[in-house]
Amino acid sequence: MKLALFLSLLLPGLLSTDNNQTFINPTGTYTLKGEVHDNKVVTHSGEIRVKLLHHELLTLCFFIDKGYPGYESGTLLDTLRYEDDAATYVSKDSSCMLRFFFKPNGVELMHVFTQTNGGDCGFPPGVLTGAFFRKTSSGVPLIQDLSALRNTTRD
Repeated sequence: MKLALFLSLLLPGLLSTDNNQTFINPTGTYTLKGEVHDNKVVTHSGEIRVKLLHHELLTLCFFIDKGYPGYESGTLLDTLRYEDDAATYVSKDSSCMLRFFFKPNGVELMHVFTQTNGGDCGFPPGVLTGAFFRKTSSGVPLIQDLSALRNTTRD
């Protein structure tokens, strides 16, 4: 009898798949600040805006700039599945993926190649990089094409 009581208390904890993981609401604005030297942004900078649509779906707009001298940049606007605190964008030709791993204080961007010759998900060469974007706001952001930011990153 004691063994049955012990097992009934122990087994639910062992069989749980929750692992005490708390749901991270990704809604907010995230920024990557580039280093400035001689009044020029010389490293990657960017912004990610996210709105959670429901528990497993979000909409995201993303901008990243390579910095001086060419300030090459790229943008992305899409609706993505959200599971296990991550969202994945797959390029149209499936040559690469962007993974967004959400944490309470930011989002980690990982660029993953799925074919040997890789690709830059339609972004100019060298623009994509793994980076951590700090959360600057938890408010619901305006989701829009961020290509207009291309002209403001040089100021």
